[in-house]
Amino acid sequence: MSGPPMYGDPMSGPSYGAPAGKKGRAVLVLAVVAGLLFVLGGVMTGLFLNASGDLNRAETQLSERDATIAANAKDMEKLKFNLQRAQATLAETQQDLTGTKNDRDEQARQKKVIATCLDKLTTALGAAAAGNRSAYDKARKGLDKVCEEAEDYL
Repeated sequence: MSGPPMYGDPMSGPSYGAPAGKKGRAVLVLAVVAGLLFVLGGVMTGLFLNASGDLNRAETQLSERDATIAANAKDMEKLKFNLQRAQATLAETQQDLTGTKNDRDEQARQKKVIATCLDKLTTALGAAAAGNRSAYDKARKGLDKVCEEAEDYL
């Protein structure tokens, strides 16, 4: 005998029950699947980062828009207050103007009454000085009424 008996598989190569040709193909398929999963993971990570950046930009724009809206609302309230104050001032000015116009119209009417009284009185005095009784009576007609009103204004 040349040596002790050997147990197990011969030393020519490991054999796990699968032929050598199928084992190489399985490794190749697993390598391709692993590569695809790695590429898919990279693509998905890129998409996630891109979407996250878009979301951050959108949130920033939204907060800027909200700040602008708040500032515009504050300005609108201020302008509304100024408008109400201007409208109140305008109403007061219009009331003053109406009062002034009414006063002016009343003064013009009073002047007219006084002028009528003076005209009738001058005519009556002129007729009395001339001795014209009919002209005096005609001028004196309504003189008392007009001159009493004129006396109230003097």
